[in-house]
This record gives sequence, C-alpha cells and structure tokens, in this order.
Amino acid sequence: MRVFDLHCDTLDALGTADLHEPGDGSPRESVGDIVTNGLDLAADRMHAAAPEGWCQCYAVFVPDGMDPARLSALDFYRHVSAYLRAQTAEHADKVAQPHDARDIEGVLAAGKVCALLTIENGAPVESLEVLDQMAADGVKMITLTWNGKNQIASGNVTTDGMSDFGREVVRHMEELGIVVDVSHLNDAGFADLLKVATRPFAASHSNSRAVCGHKRNLTDDQFRAIVERGGIVGINYWTEMVSERCWGHEADVDPSFDELSAHIEHFLDLGGEKAVALGSDYDGSHVPTWLKGCQTLPAFYARVVARFGQELADDMFYGNAHRFFVANEER
Repeated sequence: MRVFDLHCDTLDALGTADLHEPGDGSPRESVGDIVTNGLDLAADRMHAAAPEGWCQCYAVFVPDGMDPARLSALDFYRHVSAYLRAQTAEHADKVAQPHDARDIEGVLAAGKVCALLTIENGAPVESLEVLDQMAADGVKMITLTWNGKNQIASGNVTTDGMSDFGREVVRHMEELGIVVDVSHLNDAGFADLLKVATRPFAASHSNSRAVCGHKRNLTDDQFRAIVERGGIVGINYWTEMVSERCWGHEADVDPSFDELSAHIEHFLDLGGEKAVALGSDYDGSHVPTWLKGCQTLPAFYARVVARFGQELADDMFYGNAHRFFVANEER
C-alpha cells in the first residue's frame, strides 16, 4: 500500500504552538514534531503504516479574520511554512519536501515520508509577487478560500463569486504550476472558476453533496466538471461531510464504512475512477473512530480493496493523485 493524502492540518497543530500563550486552551498546541507526536499524522507512524511510501500534502491553514495588527495572513503563512522547512532540515533522513512532483518517487524510494507544501485559504496572497515567492517555497496547491470571503473569492458561508484579482491569481497560479483547489469555495465561485481556469484543478477534501447535503460537498455537476478537466477529488473523512446523521452530533455519531463508501460509489457512478483520491482532513476535523490516525490506513485500504477491487484501491490511495501532480509539472 502506498498513500497520497491531499489534505491535513497537521502543520498548524505543530507549527503554531509558539504563537499561543501557555494554558490558553488552544486545541492546536504542539504535542511533538513532524516525526513523533500524538496527532493523527506523525512521520514515524506514517512510515510504519505504509512502508512502501506515504506522500502527504501538508497545508498551512490560514484562519479567516486574522488581525493584521497582531499577525497578518501572509506572516502566518511564512511562520508555518518556515516550520516545515526547519522540520525537513532537522529530520532529513525521515521527511523530505520536493518542489517538483516528479521527485516524489525518489523521496519514497529513499524510505522517507514525502511532504508537499500546500495552503488552505488564499488570504495570504496579497499580490502576484507573493505567489511567485510561494512557488519558490515549493507550494504545490492553494485552496482559494476557507469558509468566508477573501480578496480572491468567497467561501461556502458567503454568496459572492470570484473577484477580478482572484481571476488574475488563478491565471498566475496556472503559469507557476500551483494547483487550484476548490474545497471550501462556494457555488458561485466554482462557476466563475470554470470560466477562467484552463488547467485541471482539485477539490482536495470534498465529498458528494448528493450523498450528504453539506454545502462544502460537491454537486454532481461540479464533480463531473472536475473529472472532464482531468482533475482530482480527495475523499474527506470529516464526519459531518460523510453523513447527515453527524450534523450537530459529530462527537457522538460514528459514520460507518458503508456511509463513507457511498461517496466513493457515487463518484464512481459519475465516471470518477481516475479522479477519486484521499483527502483525510486529518488534524483539522473530527473523523470516524475507525479512521482515527494514520495507523488505521492499512485496515481502511483492505476494506476498500474488498469492496472496490485492487486497481481502484491503488488508484484512490496513491495512483490518481500522483499522476495528477506529475502531469501538472509537465504542462
């Protein structure tokens, strides 16, 4: 089993500990480092779970409404991305951050966890020059919004579409080879993106709205549009996006494998065999107990093989995402 996971919030959980006052009750206080910790994702357990290779998209999650007087969205990005660079330098024998997806196979062959730098929420993108620096940092994907509105577009709790600046951002991201990610984007913004995007794009952690009516999930037409353009969609483990039974009760209701599989099955019915991938949302959401932590992936993989077959499981767990990111480099 190889793993390629399109989204987690582990970097924030580890890399923002020094931004909090001791005892402030923050749920994102550090519990270790990128290799050894008590979170969902730790490189030592990732390697043990998938010794053939684990490629993880580590997102810098930038919250909406940051106070520029204390720390701007751009400064927040710089702080957390610097943490990843420091960790890969300190643990160079265990974790590596390639700047080109064509180098992923080499990292895995060396027995290291492959860490791709991504961003959740385009709020730090203050200018196209900032995008240039992000590309130089090795950023491979940017989720255009979080739930609210930023200078690029509007998230799922708002109703506006993309801004003129947002259209410029998308065009420049495509020039730089940074993948556009529509998870969290609202329906109006998605429709606007279809008019401006010329390259395949991703929904890094989104499920099917037909199966679970959460507004962060994709409609059938949105999923078809992603597939038709050669894009990728990561199955999200967050319980409230898996089953409506969990709405308001995520701590008390555990979605079943069958309920999560319903999203996979629906995407397959829409022609998504080469588009479906993993988008765990680890360390940023409440996930089913049977998926809690990277050590659960071998059992999950075995169940997917039993339900959908070896080829689909291998594509979903690694192949589809790897091919997508390599193709993005070969533009």
